[in-house]
Amino acid sequence: MRYNALAAGSAVARFRCVLMLSCLGLSAGALSTAAFAQTLPETAQDTAGENKAADIVVTGSRIRRAAADSPSPLSIVDADQIKATGTQNIADVVNQLPALAVTQTNQTSNLAGNAGVNALDLRGLGTQRTLVLVDGRRQVAAIPGTSAVDLSNIPSSLVQRVEVITGGASALYGADAVAGVANFILKKDFEGVEANTRYSASTRGDMDTYGFDLLAGANFADHRGNVTLYGFFENTPGTVSGADRPWTADGYPIYARTSSSSPYYIQDHVRNINTADAAQVVLGGRLYAVSGNGTLRDPILGPGGFVNAVPVNLGTSTEPLGTLLTDGGEYNGRYDGWFLSVPSQRINTRASASFEVSDALKLFANATFAHNTSKAGYLQMTAFGTDVVPADSPYITDEMRAANGGAVPAGGVQFARRFMELAAPRTEYDRTLFQAVTGAEGDFTLFSKPWNYSTYYSYGKTTERVRDVNSTAYDRWYLGLDSTTGPDGKAICRSTLDDPGNGCVAINPLVKLTPEMIDYITYTSHWSKSTLTQQVLSGYVSGGLFDLPGGTVQVVLGGEYRKERNDIGAIPEYNPDSPLYDPTIGTTAGTLVGKYSVKEVYGEVHVPLLAKTPFFETLSLDGALRLSDYSTAGSTTTWKIGGEWAPIRDIRFRATYGQAVRAPNIGELYTADSISGLWITDPCNTYNLANRATRTQYTAANCAAISPADTASYWLYRDIISSGNLDLKPETAKTLTVGAVMQPRFVPGLSLTVDYYNIDLRNAIDAFGAQTLIDKCVDQPTLDNIFCPLIKRDANGNLEAVMTQKLNLAQYLTRGIDFGLNYSVPLARLGLPDHEGKLSIDANYTRLLNRRYTLDPSDPNSITEYAGIFGSPKWKGVVRTTYSRDGMGFTWSLRHVSPMKASTTITKEKYSKIWTPNVFYNDFSAFFALTDNIELSGGLNNAFDRKPPRIPGAEAGGANFELSEQSGVYDVIGRTFFLSLRFHR
Repeated sequence: MRYNALAAGSAVARFRCVLMLSCLGLSAGALSTAAFAQTLPETAQDTAGENKAADIVVTGSRIRRAAADSPSPLSIVDADQIKATGTQNIADVVNQLPALAVTQTNQTSNLAGNAGVNALDLRGLGTQRTLVLVDGRRQVAAIPGTSAVDLSNIPSSLVQRVEVITGGASALYGADAVAGVANFILKKDFEGVEANTRYSASTRGDMDTYGFDLLAGANFADHRGNVTLYGFFENTPGTVSGADRPWTADGYPIYARTSSSSPYYIQDHVRNINTADAAQVVLGGRLYAVSGNGTLRDPILGPGGFVNAVPVNLGTSTEPLGTLLTDGGEYNGRYDGWFLSVPSQRINTRASASFEVSDALKLFANATFAHNTSKAGYLQMTAFGTDVVPADSPYITDEMRAANGGAVPAGGVQFARRFMELAAPRTEYDRTLFQAVTGAEGDFTLFSKPWNYSTYYSYGKTTERVRDVNSTAYDRWYLGLDSTTGPDGKAICRSTLDDPGNGCVAINPLVKLTPEMIDYITYTSHWSKSTLTQQVLSGYVSGGLFDLPGGTVQVVLGGEYRKERNDIGAIPEYNPDSPLYDPTIGTTAGTLVGKYSVKEVYGEVHVPLLAKTPFFETLSLDGALRLSDYSTAGSTTTWKIGGEWAPIRDIRFRATYGQAVRAPNIGELYTADSISGLWITDPCNTYNLANRATRTQYTAANCAAISPADTASYWLYRDIISSGNLDLKPETAKTLTVGAVMQPRFVPGLSLTVDYYNIDLRNAIDAFGAQTLIDKCVDQPTLDNIFCPLIKRDANGNLEAVMTQKLNLAQYLTRGIDFGLNYSVPLARLGLPDHEGKLSIDANYTRLLNRRYTLDPSDPNSITEYAGIFGSPKWKGVVRTTYSRDGMGFTWSLRHVSPMKASTTITKEKYSKIWTPNVFYNDFSAFFALTDNIELSGGLNNAFDRKPPRIPGAEAGGANFELSEQSGVYDVIGRTFFLSLRFHR
């Protein structure tokens, strides 16, 4: 990548804005998309030590220095590369960097919660450990209770470039920077008008997205002042569900085997019996479907009939409906109804102003307002085969009794079906964000050395409203399902016999539900409202102290005060303190107010020891220290040391080592108690004891000690009790990066980088899913462990409820090697005419060595290695090749993820096919200047319509889609295109 050296005559004025490269001039198209180094053109490098006006501030340091001197690897995405992707959502571009793990995006947020939020996850350590800055300043989070910044509030056309640093950033920027920092640098001092209109869609005729933005700015007072206004609108109104793509609609692949001694093989196009519109029942050892009029008929199976690898004997099986599979027929897809990408509408406005009073005082202010709406979509209610119509219900017909030999079982008739007559359930989100920043910066002289300062105050507020639409009240469902015959011979809820005025509606689930039944079991809630307010007062001074043989020793001294408050609301129907509370829904949630403040002081020092001597072209040391005092977590210390050594100008070695600390955020500390329902399974049931892949040698004995009375039921709908944990302590990470930058003089324009990173996070604040807690309880050497107290069982040993909360327990270890190549060559150098333009190649790869997660450090069996598992490819990279000349350009991007498998338990000894293939995505884009002021661009993403691999879980994007934690690993949308028209004057 290349930086333009600024003209000496204007350099002093230009560099008064010193915060995070904010006023660095860029050469269009010359900055690498993700070059893991900072390199200057050769002429600038030759004079960098002499022309201090060319020094800048790069992310990862607050000290002005030559860009090539940073001891930390830096990834950069510039405006030209953003434009080449054709997306208005900057997260889609930045997430292509190999250092980023797939996390909260439009493609993954449907089931992960908070649909429509786009966040970053560096090194796979979580969004709460990635700090997002805008122009070097903290942003208010998009989700109350968290620190996750919604990148969709930062429109791509407003971004000049993005700088990403991983490791060693916490001492400089504070909490949440354990994994690193992403700094979004916006266009400044803009003069003129720029308008962009965009349209994109999939080539299957859906996912239409259209957007428009306008940027206008003017300088005044002899260019000492500037006012800039920006407005943006984008709308993706349509939905794309699992039924809209063949790889999710046409059944799904599973691992199956014919016996416990045979290997697993992949069985594809599988459909579950419980997905049919018509109720499925087993009577007399035979499967029936129930017609619309309540009569029995033969089910319409796929061409393979029942496709269970081990045939199920319907006459003896205790749970046939939960395991029966077919390959077509009247059965629906597993992912029908789930949104593969969430619909959204976004509005963003921003106003900024600056005025240079003198060299020592430049005032600035900006304000941003954003309004986003989105929604998540789910499947209609499904009965998986364990729900029962009571034996004395009038909905049990004489035909059913006859089919079962004259009488139905005393426990009733189990049934399975998907209730497609119900309106599709949705969760709707409405978010507004306001943030205002004002501050001052300037240059002055101290100790006969140039110094600078920057200070700002920021106020931000996020408001989030949420409501559930067409949801099912499961408590009402089970009350209505428990039907019997009333005194008048008609169906009645059993509960109504004791409480005649309870309003219960008896439900016949075997046929299409009546409007009265639907009205009884479904509801649309009122809106909840949660707010987050953040105030930040921050400032620092930086400058030189004295000279050493390598240059001037420079220091930074700064301080920061931050205060956050969350008012977490609850949907009124779930809140016992609300007059709208409805206990028959079966969900309980409370409100709370959580707040904290933190006072911090920090310092940084850069010591250039030697320069331009034999074997020491440069030799320097760096250090940083931050002391923090949290009102909730107490005092913490964060530090880092680093250095660089260039024996000759062609190669430079760099390293940083430090300690990062993250205090618990408001959501982790203060989460309001809530009770909701979830389908879970008891690891002690008969099927799981024999088949669960993650069971241990202790499971059987522990389950025998518990001895649950119900070992036949598989899916259980039980209460999940969630709460905060005020006993949480800060988590601590040790971070190390070691690397080299090579710029051989004999190949002008070539830069090669390699960097090793190691992040070891201890006492990690983490949440454990209800099913994980249940399984881990019985998988430990004894039942006396930290998990079992969170599991509630009744007097008969049956699961009753699970309590979930964050714990300081887990450990993360992630290690890898980043590789970067950047080469740019004018075609004239290859013997072609000067006007033929230039060719540039950016290649950036990460080799993941370890992504190790330890659930319980006291248990050696709880260590899981995720390198090579869905979401954690061992190799991930992107190669961009660009040809450009005056008025036109073409870019080919090749994205690659290496083979992965679905889980750690899948091994070649037991499975015949475990790995996905290498997957490549090809993106093409081009732009052409129609006139001096109008530019047309367009392109294809996933141009060859690469489909997800047919490995279990990969077909839905790379994970079990119901979990949706890594479902964005593979593209589930398919080929898309975009067109854009840009006007500038």
